[in-house]
Amino acid sequence: MTSGAPWGHRPIALLVPLACLAWALIVTGAQLDREARARPALAPFVPPPFRSFAQAAIVEQGLARGTDPALLYPQARRLLLRRPIASENLTLFGLSALRAGDQQHALQAFSLAASRGWHDDIPQYMALVDAARGGRWDDAALRLRALLQTQASEPTIRQAIMPFMASPPGRAALARLLADNRVFQYPLLSIARTTLAPPQFRALLQHLAGHRARIDCQALNRLVSRWLDQGIAAAARDTWDGLCASADTASHADRGFSDTATPFAWQLQPRDDLPLHVDPHDASLSYRNPDSGPHSIAVRRLLLPPGAHRFRMSGRLADGQTFPTLRLRCSGGGPSLSLHALSGMGAEQSATIPGHCPVQKLELIAPKGSVTGLRLTIAPE
Repeated sequence: MTSGAPWGHRPIALLVPLACLAWALIVTGAQLDREARARPALAPFVPPPFRSFAQAAIVEQGLARGTDPALLYPQARRLLLRRPIASENLTLFGLSALRAGDQQHALQAFSLAASRGWHDDIPQYMALVDAARGGRWDDAALRLRALLQTQASEPTIRQAIMPFMASPPGRAALARLLADNRVFQYPLLSIARTTLAPPQFRALLQHLAGHRARIDCQALNRLVSRWLDQGIAAAARDTWDGLCASADTASHADRGFSDTATPFAWQLQPRDDLPLHVDPHDASLSYRNPDSGPHSIAVRRLLLPPGAHRFRMSGRLADGQTFPTLRLRCSGGGPSLSLHALSGMGAEQSATIPGHCPVQKLELIAPKGSVTGLRLTIAPE
């Protein structure tokens, strides 16, 4: 009995190293799976029973390589069975289902992913498209808002805008989104201008004009100014005049040298040794330049139509002085335009605007001397 006792403990003794070996294999497999999350190239080497992050990497690589959907879709289903909660896995499954032609399960996966992962662009976009197809414009606008809040890529936003423009209710929903979220007005209108055809862009502005009280005109001032400096005339004029301008601040208004904050106002450039004074009654400009060299003192953007135009300056000059020099050039990197004197002292000049110069920039350069009550008028010849 005593001599046989050790043999009774041998099965237990053998189980201990086997258990240790099994535990080591489990730990190694789990560690290798976690490593595959940072190094996807390791994913195929993770044993199938331990694939979690590795399974996601395998599906993602298959999508990138264009793997046969018949082979890829089972891998995606296996991923969803192992980790069904993560929104990124739902997205990978949805994309694989689309490749395999299973649109119903793809849309269900994207819808679930969009509700769980607001930072994932693909399910938000697909949920937007699905909502737009069903005419659920408020839901579609919510998805677009999510894309904007997470700073989705510009190509994604471009694609997301298009469903809204297909019908008046869609355009109205997009306008409401912009009106309710002033922070999106600058970026979304900037993208919309380059995405939409001019008639579509004007249609969006018309819907947005119904919400003028909630337009961030300070931001649109910067946006329209940027467009004008790039030589973009029609969208700049339509946006400013349609959403922000009054009769006194429209693109065609002449408010003299007043400091009204519009993209078309004179931008004064005073210096410590060359102060500028604007008369509050008639918006005329006065200055005294004691320096022997000329200095730029003001610049403004213009939308003069093609053809000949006359530039006339008036004011009180000091003895022997001349009016400021005018410099005219096309915006957006266009050429300088010639100004021809029509009278002495530089008071009246003319220039011809070519058809390829829709936006102009006019600069006022002060020579040595002083002028009081300077005014400048521009009229077609």
